[in-house]
Amino acid sequence: MEGFLSELRSSARILRRSPGLSLSAIMALAMGIGFTTIMFSIVHGGTRKLPFPEPGELVAVNKTAALRGGFDLGASAFDYLEWSRQQRAFEGLAAFQANSVNLAGDASRPDRRSGALVTPNTFALLGTNPLLGRVLLDADAAPGAPAVVLLGYDLWRARFQADSGIVGQVIRVNGTSREVVGVMPPRFGFPVHSELWLPLRIDPSATPSAGRGSLTIFGRLRDGIGAGEAQAEMATIANRMGRQFPATHEGLSARVYPFVETEMAPNTATILYLMLGVVSFALLIACANVANLLLARAAGRTRETAIRTALGARRSRIVIQHLLESLVLAAIGGGMGMGIAVFGVRYFARATAGIINAFWIDFRVDVPVMMFATALVAVAAVLAGIIPGLRASSANVAELLKDSSAGTTGLRIGRLARSLVGVEVALATGLLLMTMTFTKTAIGLHAVRLPFPADQVFTGQLGLLQETLGSTDRRAALARDLTGRLDAIPGASASALVSVLPGKGAGNPIFSLDAPAADSSQSGPTTGLALVTPGFLDVLGAQVTRGRDLNWQDVATAPAVALVNQSWVRKFSNDRDPIGRQVWFDDLALEIVGVVPDLQMQDPGDPASDGVYASLLQVRPYVVRVMVRTAGDPLALTGAVRDAVEAVDRDLPLFEIATLREAIYADKKVLEAFGGLFFLFGVGALFLTVLGLYGVVSFAVRQRSREIGVRVALGATPRDVAALVLRQGAWLVGAGMAVGLLIAFALSRAMAANVDFIRPAAPLTYVAIAGVIGVTALAGLLRPVRRAVGLPPMTALRLE
Repeated sequence: MEGFLSELRSSARILRRSPGLSLSAIMALAMGIGFTTIMFSIVHGGTRKLPFPEPGELVAVNKTAALRGGFDLGASAFDYLEWSRQQRAFEGLAAFQANSVNLAGDASRPDRRSGALVTPNTFALLGTNPLLGRVLLDADAAPGAPAVVLLGYDLWRARFQADSGIVGQVIRVNGTSREVVGVMPPRFGFPVHSELWLPLRIDPSATPSAGRGSLTIFGRLRDGIGAGEAQAEMATIANRMGRQFPATHEGLSARVYPFVETEMAPNTATILYLMLGVVSFALLIACANVANLLLARAAGRTRETAIRTALGARRSRIVIQHLLESLVLAAIGGGMGMGIAVFGVRYFARATAGIINAFWIDFRVDVPVMMFATALVAVAAVLAGIIPGLRASSANVAELLKDSSAGTTGLRIGRLARSLVGVEVALATGLLLMTMTFTKTAIGLHAVRLPFPADQVFTGQLGLLQETLGSTDRRAALARDLTGRLDAIPGASASALVSVLPGKGAGNPIFSLDAPAADSSQSGPTTGLALVTPGFLDVLGAQVTRGRDLNWQDVATAPAVALVNQSWVRKFSNDRDPIGRQVWFDDLALEIVGVVPDLQMQDPGDPASDGVYASLLQVRPYVVRVMVRTAGDPLALTGAVRDAVEAVDRDLPLFEIATLREAIYADKKVLEAFGGLFFLFGVGALFLTVLGLYGVVSFAVRQRSREIGVRVALGATPRDVAALVLRQGAWLVGAGMAVGLLIAFALSRAMAANVDFIRPAAPLTYVAIAGVIGVTALAGLLRPVRRAVGLPPMTALRLE
């Protein structure tokens, strides 16, 4: 142990004598370790297991349309009852409906909270006990049972100040008084990010045709039963039900899959690990960089190495000395890298808060992440130190002493160093492909020109109950009353209620033109559909270009009407006047009464722009949002808009408040966060590559000083000397770039195959990458070239 510490102290003293080399190596390793740790933390946080006993046994079960592409359908109460009765592969099945609810009943304003209706056996299957009180019981779901509610930990602390006497108190949920029966422990948000739970009542006499499928079913596999066996059993049950109930279940099947896939795409882990693999290129570049720096240092210490070997030092001792030097560098770089990682992970967590919000996902630097970083330090130390150590310890002692006495290095490292630089260039090229892909996609979304003043529109969502949404009279009365109050707010110039904000994606429902579809199950043309109140065009500063606008006389008892945009006309009615034609959505017929400009019907990243606007007074929406136009800061209206909403209904919350631009781009924050991180990774990789290229070419210039002096003495011009150095650097860059472009091509195809919004890189992207690498490489070669050109011949000859 004493010998090890002595060698460690010796390594530290050696590094102190070369502060420039040490600082360069530490910076390189800090970036490599820091970048890789950031990405690992994101991967680790995004692929965490469910925080329940035996999480791998928890699976979701979905009804699927086997004859229509196998897409998922919601399960009905009847499906749940039959599956529970017939299955043998599960310890039990439970059902839930994720549903936001309105919370009131204390001095605070009405609040919209994420909730879930669950069958009471949910908590037993999950194996989780409450922090206070009790969980939901079967008796709570019985007809006529007292209304109860179970609170989440964060809601209990934020809304009720962690009142230990909360159990037994009564609060209002969706306008109904409910008794609080318990509080769940921290970090429990089943099924996704719920903050409170209500009992889900399943009618035991439900029939096959009773109600649409709106339930999500999950279960816990029995010990020894795999997902494949459960899948086979559920498919058999579904086939049996199809024969028994052909009118409602023929052609339907069932799918069993991991529960985490109810929120995360099945290939999420593949995508994240692919990103981690690419980001680890930065660590490999850093290690190659440090290896080159240590090789250069080893070349300058040939006499010391030769003397130690001649005095009996074993080869292993020489190798260990170099490994310890790299370990000291890696340890310091690792500490700095952890600081970079903490900053990067916090940035990503803040940027994606509210977008990636499954309760089991958590982005933070925790013990596993720190253990990973520690392992990276060890790996980096070995990768950076082993090659210089082996190379220095393998040289011939007599040759080293003879060469060092003549003033040369005696250690031939040129080809090895150049190879390492080529590897750096190749890896940097691959990493730049990811950088350009994410940054180009993120920037491209914001480059879309919105056809309305998005920064002058206030938006928010209303927590309307299903009873109001489903009643045309109540919905129309609320719309008239609320928009009237909103229009009266000082500074407000127009207001409207909408089912979906422009730029947020209006879906693509199937429709038919002029007549109902013969078979609604068959595929047909699709278009966007948004429900709006009169005043919608005024909010966006638009006007009808043909026909008329929607008005307050377009109520439920009047003929159902709609507006279409210009893209819809060009696509579906270019050969005739659309006014008077009918658009059918299933059994809903809408008469076209006007044409409006394109108002970003879909997401900014979606090329589809055609769409239909129907009256919210005539067609039932799933949700309702508020839009208010103002000349000043839209968010300054927040208090006045809340007051207007509460004047209409004191229990009606207003939430998701933002400007229209912020609302449009809210769900793009994940892409923007990855774009920001990969921009940092790409710039860091370029810096490290240029540093490595500069170091190797500078070392080569020093080694070839005598040759350069002789050439100049024989008549070589400065241009000839510059060309000599540039040719060496160009060869390194060109060879590495050729391999790197192949890596980039493979990465581009892999990302496009796994990520929906990414397309394979265009040829221009590869040209841009080559250009960036070429320009930065030239910047790294400038100083060595100037040094070679400015070297006086006599000085160069005396160096030998």
